Amino acid sequence: MPSFLENRRIVRIAAGALVCLAAGVTASAQQNVGELFASDASVKGAVVLANSGTKVMSGSSISAGAQTATLKLERGGSMMICPNTSLAVTTSQNGRQLMFSMNTGNLEMDYSIGAASDNLLTPDFRLLMPGPGRLHLAVRVNAKGDTCVQSLASNSSAVVVSEGMGDASYQVKPNEAVIFNGGRISGAMPTHESCGCPTPPPTQVANVGPPPAPKAEAPKADPQEPQTHMVVDAPFIYRASDPVDLTENVAHLKMESTPMDLGPMVVLPPSATTKNTKTEKTQTADNSGKSPQPKQGFFAKIGAFFAAMFH
Repeated sequence: MPSFLENRRIVRIAAGALVCLAAGVTASAQQNVGELFASDASVKGAVVLANSGTKVMSGSSISAGAQTATLKLERGGSMMICPNTSLAVTTSQNGRQLMFSMNTGNLEMDYSIGAASDNLLTPDFRLLMPGPGRLHLAVRVNAKGDTCVQSLASNSSAVVVSEGMGDASYQVKPNEAVIFNGGRISGAMPTHESCGCPTPPPTQVANVGPPPAPKAEAPKADPQEPQTHMVVDAPFIYRASDPVDLTENVAHLKMESTPMDLGPMVVLPPSATTKNTKTEKTQTADNSGKSPQPKQGFFAKIGAFFAAMFH
């Protein structure tokens, strides 16, 4: 069975809906309340699509999504409908008075008011906001009926809070914030809490540093720069008595990009016959009176051979 408090809240909500409906019926024509700016809000009732936003007509209900919705009033000023909050709005026939109705959630209002007065209905209270002056208020209502009314910086009007099902009332003065616990005037207590929209989480901004300096690439080797060296597979054997013939050795040469290695060299001493021949030739040259021509050595011939190959 519903408790007495729950029954009272249900009756209060129904009464607020009837008041809004009656105000809408008595109006000879639907009045333009204001223009709604929101990314994820929904509107029930008469609306007119505009280039900049959505025009909300009298008798409509606005439900904010995950983002705060802003209602710019036709008569000037604005209302902020906080996330996950629904607000019904109706104008009087002459458009000079506004009546708002909410269940649970948060809202903020900031606008000037003339000699008339506006009203805000919650499940447990009626907030009378008289003029002339400037209304800058924040209101919060939770599921337990706790209602917070906060007079913000530029507010110059006192707000009279009355119980919907009783005669008790309380006046919230400028620069004052009061919370009414349990939906009763007797539970009024001063508070330093914020009654308006919750502070959105800070936007995470990635800290992007300068790109790392490109690494210096090692210079590429010019394919023409490496030098080709000769590698000898077979050793050279020199005999003074034998003629120099490199044909067989050259046939075994191959090209490699490694240092030259001539391998072991064996130099045999000249034979006795070679010595006699050289002696005779020397004597013959001496007897003729001509100086002997110097002979090229073995390594000189090798150098001449390689010079001829690479010329």
